[in-house]
Amino acid sequence: MKHIMIKILLVDVDSKIPNLVLMKLSTYYKEKGCNVELKKLGYDGIPHVRNKSIINANGFDKVFVSIIFTMNKNVVQIEGCEDVSYGGTGYDLTIKLPEKIDNCEQDYSIYPNNDISYGFITRGCIRNCEFCFVPKKEGKIHKYRNVDQIVKHKKVKFMDNNILAYPECEEILQEIVDKKIRCQFNQGIDIRLLTEKRAELLSKIKYIGEYLFAFDDLRFEKIIDKNFKMFKKFIPKDWKCKFYVYCNANMEIKDVVYRIEWCKENKALVFLMRDKNCWGSPLSSFYSNLASYCQSVATYKKMGFDLFMEKRTNNLNKRKEHIELYNLN
Repeated sequence: MKHIMIKILLVDVDSKIPNLVLMKLSTYYKEKGCNVELKKLGYDGIPHVRNKSIINANGFDKVFVSIIFTMNKNVVQIEGCEDVSYGGTGYDLTIKLPEKIDNCEQDYSIYPNNDISYGFITRGCIRNCEFCFVPKKEGKIHKYRNVDQIVKHKKVKFMDNNILAYPECEEILQEIVDKKIRCQFNQGIDIRLLTEKRAELLSKIKYIGEYLFAFDDLRFEKIIDKNFKMFKKFIPKDWKCKFYVYCNANMEIKDVVYRIEWCKENKALVFLMRDKNCWGSPLSSFYSNLASYCQSVATYKKMGFDLFMEKRTNNLNKRKEHIELYNLN
């Protein structure tokens, strides 16, 4: 009797990096002798009008659709297959992989152009930031994987949401130092939890790119300022650190700009993390200009935002308008 190979379609709607869940599903079904294919759609996480993707899944026995961003929840329509499973943070926080699949290794072969390992040593977080899904999805901080289980390439990006909140974080950092792993904690490091010992360990890691921190609220300025100065004793190079600066339409503009200017004065780069409500705000163009300023690294380093706006619009009145807007005059 002829064996019929089961065909699995994995749909990566909007991952910016190799999708960990889809790679585990690939391993699981390949080990069962199934044929696995990946379709990457490339949607982004920015609120705007979206065209729906209609995917013809004729010939596939099962389809898995992964959605990271909530605004992409309804952008995919699967036709030709009755067995379709949706998941991901953008679809439903409560859906979790069965343990037998979660324990599978990640199949990087479905992302053939990738040369970086990704993974979590810990999951969860001790914080409860209003814009973050992690505590609801993953709970409190807990160990998830060993370092060796994650490292499959010469470069690694650890995706832990708050590695320094884990009680044994110093042992983990020391292991990374000892094994000379080229890496980055790409979700950021909680600067409020830095100590001299932790800063020293981080400085000894073969670090990729900038050290990433966050300055999301002016209430934490004092501890951020103190710990950043301490960190700079071990990493004195200018512009070697970058801060995620969160903003939403309900925040005072002057407070957002102040945090960005604090970063600049301390010779740290900025990534402006805009809440989705910034796009629907009357000041949406202002937030876009502010984000462009932060992303234009050479410009950000040499001039203030007000002068950037004058040059961008070639309009002195526009510069005055923005100075008045965030009350820095």
